[in-house]
Amino acid sequence: MQALPLINEPDADEPRADEHEDAMDAHKGLKIVIVGHVDHGKSTLIGRLFFDTGSLPAERYEEIVATCKRQGREFEFAYLMDALEEEREQNITIETAQTFFKTDKRPYVIIDAPGHKEFLKNMITGSAAADAAILLVDANEGMQEQTRRHAYVLSLLGIRQIIVAVNKLDRAGFSRKLFNAVSGEVTRFLHSVGLVASYIVPISAKDGDNIVNRSARTPWFHGPTFVQALDAFESVRSEDGVPLRLPIQDIYKWDNKRIYAGRIESGQLRVGDRIIVAPTGKTTTVKGFVTWNDPDKTRARAGESVGITLTDELFAERGHVIASTERPPTPTHEITASLFWLGREPLKRGQKLSLRLATADVEAELTAVTERIDSSTLAVLEKDAAEIHNTETANVRLRMKKPIAADPFDENVRLGRFVIATGDRVAGGGIVRTVVNALLGTAHRVIRLSDAVTSWPEPNLIDLRSEQAQIEFDADPAFLEALRQGDAYLFRFVSLDHLPPISRLAYEHDLVYTFRRDGQSLSVVLQAKKTAEKIARRRPGIRDLGSPPVLPSRHIKAHHKAVENACGRAKSQAIRYIERSSWDVTGDACVSGLSI
Repeated sequence: MQALPLINEPDADEPRADEHEDAMDAHKGLKIVIVGHVDHGKSTLIGRLFFDTGSLPAERYEEIVATCKRQGREFEFAYLMDALEEEREQNITIETAQTFFKTDKRPYVIIDAPGHKEFLKNMITGSAAADAAILLVDANEGMQEQTRRHAYVLSLLGIRQIIVAVNKLDRAGFSRKLFNAVSGEVTRFLHSVGLVASYIVPISAKDGDNIVNRSARTPWFHGPTFVQALDAFESVRSEDGVPLRLPIQDIYKWDNKRIYAGRIESGQLRVGDRIIVAPTGKTTTVKGFVTWNDPDKTRARAGESVGITLTDELFAERGHVIASTERPPTPTHEITASLFWLGREPLKRGQKLSLRLATADVEAELTAVTERIDSSTLAVLEKDAAEIHNTETANVRLRMKKPIAADPFDENVRLGRFVIATGDRVAGGGIVRTVVNALLGTAHRVIRLSDAVTSWPEPNLIDLRSEQAQIEFDADPAFLEALRQGDAYLFRFVSLDHLPPISRLAYEHDLVYTFRRDGQSLSVVLQAKKTAEKIARRRPGIRDLGSPPVLPSRHIKAHHKAVENACGRAKSQAIRYIERSSWDVTGDACVSGLSI
């Protein structure tokens, strides 16, 4: 416990999720990372962005032009980045306009400068968490090894907003055929690592074609310019559907109050909210915010650094996470993860290292390397490996010395990404795939049911067939209300371990389910008891919901009408599925227009 400094002023050695945060509005600015093979034009693109968006001071531009003239060389925007790099090496402060650029919509910060020796390392650290990425490809060379490696790292980091900029088309006469060929090559590789480019834009960073203004030299291209594509992106800290995560940076004592300080990484927080501190599991209520310039503050959102007081003084420390009681992170002492290794020496099974996730920093042990993968070809080099080599990626298992709060990456980016270090040196990073619940002692994933529902290939489907971990369900209000309104849901899975959570769900909420095995696949239809009884009353000969008879084919039309009335789905959809279904049409199996 220590005296209270300024709440928004972190310690000098505090690892910040974005070291430029104080220089721009966290809610309006977008953080981007520009990646690609060396000499494909990253420096030129950044220089051009600064100039064309009016973010480069006129005196700086004129200074660089004069320098090039004195040296007898043609001006190139890449020289701008060279000048900035020289200033960095001399520890000269760089002006804000030279670090950021701004469009009519918002400011942007470029997380990493081209040519930085620690480029890959900075990409995977928490301080380089990007909202979006630019993958730059030379049209004349296509994808190179480094391009593929950088794209794979984007996949590993879960960056989903990606612009592919096909550069240097001026050297190929702005050939549409070449652009299409390179676009196809890039698209295929991105698909292989689970990525889809949001936009693919033909550009000439040198001449400015399609950067800010549309180029007359690409009349065949009808998509957005590079800057228009950027402006279409959103911050990954969107509050929609993302639960509260507030990693505690420190706890201060001031005026006989404990103030819990940190930055909200996702979701939002209000006075009066019930919260839980993970991994301890203690709950309480938010009493108020401590601020210097807004004493009446009652709400904060993702990206804000805050100090809060609680109605109860709970044990908490740096690394713990304040979260919503409805959707807390899992307390875990073991995770499975995808890991990218950058250490000089191989990472060996059994090796101890430091795992840093949000503000937590705990000792961890590499207990298993299930797959060792070449990061540029994606080839599996070895299964059940003993070590991981430099620039390789791997699927691993890590065990922590003490529990931390974590989320699978596909559920929450901010608590699903981590860095590992050996000594004081960052040596790799990765994303959490599954967590082992510290209380249950099993590989464990919590699935929010309303988020898991899909409509293809079957209506109201919750597909668990790819789930490897033990699961629990979060039956959120929206899901339960849909059941009360007459919807039903089809669960498909392959492991019998997934049946008990469904049974508990049915027991806790007074639901009815029917179970069926079809070859290697298992299926359960879940619906409200009243819905099942209502449908059963409309069908002749049905006496026992626990063991329903097969509905004769002559009653299919009557059954469809019951389906339509009870589940509110289109008639044609129900009939089509009934006609092609390999299932018997049973008395209490209705999945919102899907009869089984």
